[in-house]
Amino acid sequence: MSHTFKGCRHPRGYMDEDPSVSINAIKRSYTIVDEICDRDRAGATELADALGLPKSTVHNHLRTLATLGYLVEEDGTYRLGARYLHLGQKSRNSRAVFQHGRDAVEALAAQSGRYCQLAVEENGETVVIQSTRWVPDEGARPAQQTYPMRAHLHTNAPGKALLAHLPSERITAVIDRTGLDSRTELTVTDEDDLRSELETIREQGYAVDRGELVSGMLGVAAPIATERTVHGAVAAYGAGHEMREALDEGLPDLVKETADDIRADIVFDSLE
Repeated sequence: MSHTFKGCRHPRGYMDEDPSVSINAIKRSYTIVDEICDRDRAGATELADALGLPKSTVHNHLRTLATLGYLVEEDGTYRLGARYLHLGQKSRNSRAVFQHGRDAVEALAAQSGRYCQLAVEENGETVVIQSTRWVPDEGARPAQQTYPMRAHLHTNAPGKALLAHLPSERITAVIDRTGLDSRTELTVTDEDDLRSELETIREQGYAVDRGELVSGMLGVAAPIATERTVHGAVAAYGAGHEMREALDEGLPDLVKETADDIRADIVFDSLE
């Protein structure tokens, strides 16, 4: 049976049979969705074994999520449905930082020749909402994801740029919540060292990733911050000796200029 969805609303009456949906059931559904996301696709038995849940429970959640359009069943396995794409696009497109930053990030990719990102902070994590590379004779193209779309703030350049400009109590809360896990041997895992680096970031206006999230991937990022709000961060990434040279030359200033231009557009728009 097919279902047509309009906007962000579910099919009419989809909760009529059981109006008292429990919090634990909702959490379980999202746990199942996360596991499918990690595996690309999975069946009920595989998921039940991985999550330590009864197969019948998993199967019920899978069928419900498929009915609502969040999962698609193919040959006994399930994958994420396109409804998540719709929701993700709505979330991204509604952000002022994306509306004002999309073209600027593409221009940065063209000017620098780097893999460029626009990222935001959400629940103590870096979330990449745009990743762009410049292809000669073709223009801006979405970049293939050799870099995670979500990561703890302390492990990457845009995350550290964002973290440095959060209020002090938020910085403490983020560290307490996520911890300072290590992704590579270069990840900063000592709180005193991290706080010292955050101070340097505030002073110089940009953050550097020297392979702290993905070995060999180097990057620089600058915050997009107004007086009361940290809207996001712009980053440029690359690999190898050429990128090391770029970090020591003009790339940080170019990234800072891009972030400043986006910030100015956001401020100007708010005054209209």
